[in-house]
Amino acid sequence: MANSETTFADRQQRGREMQALTLTFVPTFAPADINLGPTPFNTFLDSLTTLNTTVATAEAVWKGNVAARAAIVVDVKARALRASSRVKSNVLWKASVPAVKAAADNVRGYRVAKVKSPPDVTPPVLTAPRADQSYADFKGLLDKLIAALNVVSGYTTGAPADLTILSLTALSTSLDTSNKLVAANEATLTAARAPRLAAYDAADTGLRAKMQAIKEATKSQYGSQSAQFQQIKGIKG
Repeated sequence: MANSETTFADRQQRGREMQALTLTFVPTFAPADINLGPTPFNTFLDSLTTLNTTVATAEAVWKGNVAARAAIVVDVKARALRASSRVKSNVLWKASVPAVKAAADNVRGYRVAKVKSPPDVTPPVLTAPRADQSYADFKGLLDKLIAALNVVSGYTTGAPADLTILSLTALSTSLDTSNKLVAANEATLTAARAPRLAAYDAADTGLRAKMQAIKEATKSQYGSQSAQFQQIKGIKG
């Protein structure tokens, strides 16, 4: 079964359906493992809500910062073209055009890798995704453009505020900060997903295992042909 936020929510809802049915069993459902009883199982299902909320919050923060970083890249590429054009526009800077143009073209032509959501893995594997490295490489290209512009005598004088060396350097710093923030967000999201996945799929204590055990307990207490077992036997964990 492919994992998605919808999948986790659906599985939890099926657990609640099973819990609600066992609560109506007559005589009272009394499994050998008391943790499978309606009340403790309901508490367990509530814990899944907390885990799902933690993951959803971490993912929202991560997505927001991924989008913010992508916006910085768009800004960098636009400024790179304008900075290159500024140098080309002044005949006194003709000698600097090849170096600046090459650096600007490298910035504008670079395609950062597609950002992928960290997978559900238990235990979590925290490695630097390819996208993170590509954004770091992109920052390096911006820094090379800044270096090329920095040797153009008088470049900053009269330049638009967002094209000055100071402004471009601040943009590079912002990209670096964004790279670090996204990496931290990825680690947080991965760490949040690990216990959630275990709560659903752990061999003996996860939701799937508990729901299967409840079926066995129901079959044991009421019989395989009982109305009670027939009500829950088709509910998948």
